[in-house]
Amino acid sequence: MIHIDHLSKKYTRGGLALDDVTLTLNEGMVGLLGPNGAGKSSLMRILATLTPPTSGEATLFGVSLRQAEEIRRMIGYLPQQFQVYPQLTGVEYLDYVAVMKGMTDKKKRKAEIEALLEQVNLQDKARKRVQTYSGGMKRRLGIAQALLGSPQVLIVDEPTAGLDPEERVRFRNLLTRFSLGRIVLLSTHIVADIESNCRQIAVLDKGKVKLSGDLSELQEFGQGKVWEVRLSESQFARLDPMSVVSTRPTEGGLLCRIIGEVPLEGAQEATLVPPTLEDGYLALLRKGQTEGATRG
Repeated sequence: MIHIDHLSKKYTRGGLALDDVTLTLNEGMVGLLGPNGAGKSSLMRILATLTPPTSGEATLFGVSLRQAEEIRRMIGYLPQQFQVYPQLTGVEYLDYVAVMKGMTDKKKRKAEIEALLEQVNLQDKARKRVQTYSGGMKRRLGIAQALLGSPQVLIVDEPTAGLDPEERVRFRNLLTRFSLGRIVLLSTHIVADIESNCRQIAVLDKGKVKLSGDLSELQEFGQGKVWEVRLSESQFARLDPMSVVSTRPTEGGLLCRIIGEVPLEGAQEATLVPPTLEDGYLALLRKGQTEGATRG
């Protein structure tokens, strides 16, 4: 498992990317959820030993981040901005990465690359130049390079960014399959990316941990706070946009799904409804925004 103990990362200009983060992450798919700028990428770069923390400590299966070379042998990493040499073929690129990872036996290297290409469904494109690949194919190639050497921990940062819905589903299922027997840490700001695949979740916002647990705990956070209300256009115009989850035009006005402690005054209809996972997530973030405004 991964233990993160009071980890902080301070920008050179004084701002905090991570603020006293403490987490325990177990085997399987772990979702790291939060809005853009929440500190997710900073945490992943620290765990991948690409940047040092300002303070605090983390261990991966008992190995400290200070033992960078050993940590790097344990992990596979797919950054949000995955760079690849476009003139190389898929096979050539994976062979290059494998050599960089210290895989010196050419026969074993070739066998592992062929097996990974099949697992990510790229065997038919393996000898085509990467510049001809779609966005989804490049992401699958990225997963293949991260899995070279059978790492114990797979770290993937916003892996579905820019993918179409079909590729996103395929990619999430691919990660789930690879999570058996290892930790897959998936960073995203999209609730759907973690909804059906993750056993554990941590929510970051403004560098702080807002929640750590299972999906039901996040969903429960929206209990008693989600309403369906029917509003006129003028009433809708007065709503706080941050409280609106969805809006649907009807003959009687606008049917809105909103997050709040009480129904909107003057609403024609107001019905308390069970929260979805996204409702719970939005309610949690809205609570943090409200508390921040109050303190300010």
